[in-house]
Amino acid sequence: MLSENEIVRLRNEIKAKANSNSKMYGKLLEWQESFANHYAIGLSDEYMFSPGGVFSVIKISEYNLKSTPTKTLPSNLVIQRLIYALDCFKTWEYGLLGWNCEHYSRLVATNEAFSYQVKFSPLAFLNNGGYHPDAVNIFQKYLKKKGLKELIRNP
Repeated sequence: MLSENEIVRLRNEIKAKANSNSKMYGKLLEWQESFANHYAIGLSDEYMFSPGGVFSVIKISEYNLKSTPTKTLPSNLVIQRLIYALDCFKTWEYGLLGWNCEHYSRLVATNEAFSYQVKFSPLAFLNNGGYHPDAVNIFQKYLKKKGLKELIRNP
């Protein structure tokens, strides 16, 4: 859960670290850590935003990253959606199977709240086969209410 102060701090940090001329800008990024894959949104060739557990801007150099082969929205749109998603989902609890870093990052980058890790887990049948059932509609309603219909697209 994020406070208003945390949202403002993260928005400012995202804007300060974002570089639209970098190859990682607005990309859906992935890395392996112990038993799970983790997901983030690239801000520049140096930094990424990680929604895993604790929302934070972290250095890319500390991870063995790969850009996912997923078709994403245009990079500028992804970064704008990332900034607004902070407020929209500020009260949502992180959960490995229900609402995780992959759901969040894929929603921001592709407009699809989906986790392949959940889909291929033995408990997928308890968790909508990897899809979050409400996140896309909630985010789209939030963006419409804010007058940001241009941020609602599919890749």
